[in-house]
Amino acid sequence: MVREAAFSIEEYALFEKYISLRHSDGEMFPPSKDQYQSFLCKNYGFNYFLLTKIDEKIISVSVFDLLDDGLSAVYTFFDPEFDFLSPGVFSVLKLIDLAKQANLPYVYLGYWIKDCKKMSYKTKYQPIEIFDRNDWQQYTGN
Repeated sequence: MVREAAFSIEEYALFEKYISLRHSDGEMFPPSKDQYQSFLCKNYGFNYFLLTKIDEKIISVSVFDLLDDGLSAVYTFFDPEFDFLSPGVFSVLKLIDLAKQANLPYVYLGYWIKDCKKMSYKTKYQPIEIFDRNDWQQYTGN
């Protein structure tokens, strides 16, 4: 299900659980409602939530922006109890599907730091381009 970005208690509880269990070593810990709202719930008319549910329970939320030429992934969080289903991978594949349905040529997976292990998943989606020195370049893994 896709809907405009907006605060909900159920989704915030999922975010809080995700940050606490998966990123307690990061800058977003401890999570707070203010942080969540300012980071993910600002609705400027082009940002959306992609909700993944199992039996009416939200197990994953992907926040993305709708651009003129594609979808831009902002952040994905999910219930760590469902990690075995690879909800992050599912969300990326669903964004690709949504872009195709809308005849949009690109899905942007966002900022990437080559040496950051938590961002390494982005290179698994091929072909991949990086924006470097004011130009898009095919990434070859070097």
